[in-house]
Formats: sequence, structure tokens, C-alpha cells
Amino acid sequence: MNDKHDAQQQRDWLWLAIIAGIGLALRAAVIAGFQHVPEGDELAYRSMALNLLGGNGIVDSMGNRAMYNVGYPLLILAPVFFLFGDDLLAVRLVNMCLGGAAIMLCYLVAKEAGAGRSGRLIAAAAWALYLPSGIYGIYLAKENLMIPLMLGVMWCALRLARQPSKTVAAGCGVLFGLLALTGNAALSLLAVLAWALLLSPASTVRRASLAMLALSVALVISGPWLLRNMQVIGAPVLNTNGGFNLYLGNNPAATGMFISISETPRGSTWDALRKTGEVQASETLKQEAISWVKAHPAAFLALAAKKAAYFWTPPLHAGKGNQSPAEKLVRLLWAIQFLLLIAGAIGTVLMPRLRNRQVALLWLALACYTGVHMLFYVIFRYREPMMPVLAVMTGLVLESFVTSRRQAAHPAR
Repeated sequence: MNDKHDAQQQRDWLWLAIIAGIGLALRAAVIAGFQHVPEGDELAYRSMALNLLGGNGIVDSMGNRAMYNVGYPLLILAPVFFLFGDDLLAVRLVNMCLGGAAIMLCYLVAKEAGAGRSGRLIAAAAWALYLPSGIYGIYLAKENLMIPLMLGVMWCALRLARQPSKTVAAGCGVLFGLLALTGNAALSLLAVLAWALLLSPASTVRRASLAMLALSVALVISGPWLLRNMQVIGAPVLNTNGGFNLYLGNNPAATGMFISISETPRGSTWDALRKTGEVQASETLKQEAISWVKAHPAAFLALAAKKAAYFWTPPLHAGKGNQSPAEKLVRLLWAIQFLLLIAGAIGTVLMPRLRNRQVALLWLALACYTGVHMLFYVIFRYREPMMPVLAVMTGLVLESFVTSRRQAAHPAR
């Protein structure tokens, strides 16, 4: 029996290796075939890493010292630039490896969510073949790091819900600490961890101790950056873009999507406000956003609902400039893949056998991550870290569907 089980596991890992290889090949093809010059946030991350290596400290391209999340430039760009120089190809190859890790993690998360052999492999394949997961690898974008970290958190939460463990809780703390540095929106998954611990077969005292362990480890990881910011900018914050982003999403000109601050009432005075310092500028914008929300509660709620709709709007928009036939085809395939993953997520609600605690945790992650963006604004790229969860749901649904059909075709006698 053990020999048969071991042989099955070896076949599963072989199939997973094949799927990961296909995913890596897709990402390599994108690197070879697409030309992209860093812009926007990419320039800030690149500058932060290069300034650090140049002995100037962590400073972005606009002179800010904590405006952007430090995780991606510190953990990915700086080591790559240290070893290979300012080499975009080297960074993209590392992004490709992060993509490969995410494919493997989709398999593991699906397993913890209750998927069988086929469901796990479908989840991995869905993410391996999802076009944006390959295309975003050419960008110097923090999402490349956030995706495997968030999948790791989901694996830990699902495991803790079934089998409480100090090791898993500590590992979850490490991941949350890294996410605190990399992307604040991912901290919304703390609600998933809390719910997982409430579901776990453990005493109240043990649940509390595991929660404290995870939070303590997360603080140990992120603490040095908080202390650095206290010394450098005068406030123990993870970054200074919170008030800025809150204002962009909540002001008289807000649309729900990203807009430039020059398009807001603050546009003409932004340069002067920046000179008061990062912390003061962020606090001023935060208070102005809160004041607008208090004065226009109905408009705020309507705008929040619009943001949720934008966040999950199918990618039917056109790209920048004139599109080649190849780009049009890629965008069409992307839209089809997106709709299939959305259908997979909805399918978990429609299938009674998938209405369980593990799937509920996946839905809670979707709700929390969507909810945090309803407070700020939407860029389509921001939803990419949550798309692997939809891949896992799709694996569960397709496997359940096939199992139901088999049972219907061969009822027990």
C-alpha cells in the first residue's frame, strides 16, 4: 500500500514539475518577446535599491525616504543589483523564479483547501497559464513578491484551521512581517489568520498564544524598518503613502480608479505640501480625505461600491497606444481566462460539497483584500495577488464537477 502511495506521489510531483516548467517557459517567452521600459513605481523601486547600494540610503527617485514599500527593492532588487549590476534581465529572471514558486504554492494551497490530486494540479496549471502572471514578471513590481508571500499566508491559515502548530504560526508571522514591508494591503489577511485560529481544534489559551507568536514574529521582521523610519522621518510607519492614497480615492474629483494628484483639488498646492515633509504631507491628505468622507457619506459608500466593481471588472479595456494583432489576441485570451477563474470562484458557492470551512477562508481572503481597496482606489494590477486564490477555487470546482459526473454515471449499487 505504501509503495503504491509513494508511486502516486512521485507521479503527482512529476506532473507538477511539468506544469511548473510550462509556466516558466511562458514567463521566459514573455521576457524574450516583450519590450518594456520601467516607469512610474518601477523607477521608484529601482532608485531605492540603487541608492541603498550606492551608500545614499533608501531614497526613491523623487527624494522620498519612506513613500513606497521597501520590501521589493530591499529583498529582490538590491541583492540582484549587488550581484549583477543594474541589470533588468537579471531582475526579470528572479521574478520568473518567484512565479515558479507561486505555481508550486497554488498546488499546496489547493491541497490544504481539500483538493484531491486533480484539483491540485488544475489549480497549479490555472496559475501557470494565466497570462498576466507571466506578463507582470517583466515589471519591477512588488506584486511579483507579494503573490508567493500571500499564498504562503493562505497555506498557513488553512493548515492552522485544521492542525494548530507553533511552527506554522511562526512561519505565518515571518510571512506577515515580509508582507508588511512589501504591500500593506496584504495585511488585510490578518482577518483570515484570526478566523483560521478560531476554527482550529485548540483551546482559547492555545489560540491566543499562537496568535501572539505570529504577531510577535511579524513585528521582529518589520520592526527594524519601523525604527529606521522613526529615526529618519520621525514616525514609526511602514510607509508614508497611506494618506496620499486615501486622498486620491476620497476627494471631490475621485473616480474610484487611480487619478493623478494634479487632477484633485490639492493639485496646485501639492508641491508646497510635499516640502512640509513626508509624514506631515501624508497626515494632511489623510485628514482631508476623512473630512470629505464625513461630509459626503452617501457619495463615499457609492464610490466604495464602484471600486469593488472596478476591482473585479473583466479586463476588456484597451492598452496604451495602437494595439498589434498579437496584443489584441493576448488581451482576448486574458479576458477569457479571467472570466473562467471568476466562474470557478462562483462555482464554490453553487456546489454543496464545497461549502465548508476551508473554502470559506478563501472567500474571506477575497472579501478582505477587495474591501481594503474599496477604501482607497483601484488599479487592475492590484488584484493580481488575489488571482491565485481564484485558481485554487477553480481547481476545487472542476475536480468536484468531474467527481459528481462520475458518481452520477456509476451510482453505488
